Amino acid sequence: MIREHEFNTRWWGSSVGILDDPAFFDLDTDVQADACAPYSWIEFSTQIDAAPHPEKLGRAGFRNVDAQVRFRIGLSGLASAPSVERLAVQSADEQPFDVSGSELLDFVHERFRFLPGITAERINDRYALWSNRLIADYPQWCLRISDGDEVQGWFLAQAKPDRPLHLTLAMLRSDAHISGHLLYQKALLEFAARGARIGEAEFSIGNTAVMNIYASLGARFLHPKGYWHWWPRVRDGATN
Repeated sequence: MIREHEFNTRWWGSSVGILDDPAFFDLDTDVQADACAPYSWIEFSTQIDAAPHPEKLGRAGFRNVDAQVRFRIGLSGLASAPSVERLAVQSADEQPFDVSGSELLDFVHERFRFLPGITAERINDRYALWSNRLIADYPQWCLRISDGDEVQGWFLAQAKPDRPLHLTLAMLRSDAHISGHLLYQKALLEFAARGARIGEAEFSIGNTAVMNIYASLGARFLHPKGYWHWWPRVRDGATN
């Protein structure tokens, strides 16, 4: 029921689990504890209206850390504007680039902010690590957006057969002077120019700025997904 999450393990530096089967929450608490013990922390997610009862989640030691709103958005009908047109865009297959955590504006709405010992720098490092993996795998859909000679941010997407373009990761540079709205609008227009017609993704329900951007661009919002994390409790200097 619990397996190792390869990417989060690499980021965290010790074994991190992912729980796929909600039947776990019907097991005896001792069985649950034994299954969780090998991991530094574990993530469980599911559509909110299909989630186990909160009492079961709490009994197993899982804490609610986020809800993410799924959406779809049409790309082919988006309008541009002079403030958008002045921006330059390059894909990683046209001019290779990478991303470092020190360049990024802090991710203040991420579910990982609740993990014990976490810092903003460590979260940024996670997204830099993920960014560079996406750039390697989908260079033609990973965009760097600039105003003149100054990089303003990045928008990275994944293209998979028979699926809308997944609008995976949008990030402003820490010293950017353009708005997030301009970054998103420029990138979505570029994705449409490259042949994508529909985009889809999800974002934290606490990120109202992103919600307002996508709402203004005509997104259609879908069922939200809940996220829960387990990590060892600390009592009197010992973990259990």
